[in-house]
Amino acid sequence: MLINPWSRNYEKDDHVALGRVREWAANKLGSTVDYGFGYGTWVFIGNETVIKIDPEVGRPERFSHELAISGLAIPGVATPRVLETGALEGRAWVILNRLEGSTAYNVWPGLDGDARRRLTTSLADAVGHLQAYRLDTAMLHAETGNWRNHVRQSFNRALRTVDSVVPGRVLTQSQGAFALWAEALVDQPRVSCHGDLWFGNVLVDHQGGLVGILDFDRMALAPPDYELDMLLRFWRYPWNFVPEQLEEVYNDPLDMALLDPLVRQCRGDLSDDALNSRLSALELIYRLNLVNRFGWNDQNAGMFDAVLSGDWTEGLV
Repeated sequence: MLINPWSRNYEKDDHVALGRVREWAANKLGSTVDYGFGYGTWVFIGNETVIKIDPEVGRPERFSHELAISGLAIPGVATPRVLETGALEGRAWVILNRLEGSTAYNVWPGLDGDARRRLTTSLADAVGHLQAYRLDTAMLHAETGNWRNHVRQSFNRALRTVDSVVPGRVLTQSQGAFALWAEALVDQPRVSCHGDLWFGNVLVDHQGGLVGILDFDRMALAPPDYELDMLLRFWRYPWNFVPEQLEEVYNDPLDMALLDPLVRQCRGDLSDDALNSRLSALELIYRLNLVNRFGWNDQNAGMFDAVLSGDWTEGLV
């Protein structure tokens, strides 16, 4: 989510505690264990189940989002089910069933054009079912009832964290661009959004058929166009998301026309200009947060130039 309630300091990971947790997880799973990656979590993958553990102590509600979608049913598409919850040394944990399928970024390069179109169309259908799912808002941990205020607060917070890091010229341009884009942040009907829908959280069969969706940590009740945020980012810069051994395979942006079914599902009655402004504002916040975590460099400068050019959704709309 834009205002992330589960933020953590990765540089201060408690590696001693992680060793103890890894041993506990292996015993709990009772099988061969792979160490996975999760959004702000420690993840342990067994043969039939997966354990996610919060690295931070004292947050018992950490996995309420997984519980919030426990009743979600998408025809032909599996989503995680909570099997057990608890706490270890004050760290919340949850056990989920392991879903069948291959990570989409592993299969995508071998698919032909028709299979790729079928996959994005299936993903759009799945998003439609998710949008219709009625969440228990008490289980969510970011207030998005006023979308304009939520995005503005996220921008101001991100801007403050990089005030002494980002060049002054970029800060000034960012403030001016955001002020312009914020005019388009009008209220839209809120729906259930996954919030992190890229190919690392999508499972497919070997023919590219959609079989599962993972990791609802960034789930939010938000305007439907919010779902396009991470999708567009991945489509434009896929090499920044995939494992290192696949970076050359994903060296170029993906075909933007393949996102058409998702755009139709998520844009509502927004004009092209409004959709561009709303997604540009989210991308700018994302870039500021990355600078806060990793510092300023030439790659970041290029990314800021891309979004501040005003053409962030070129090819999408």
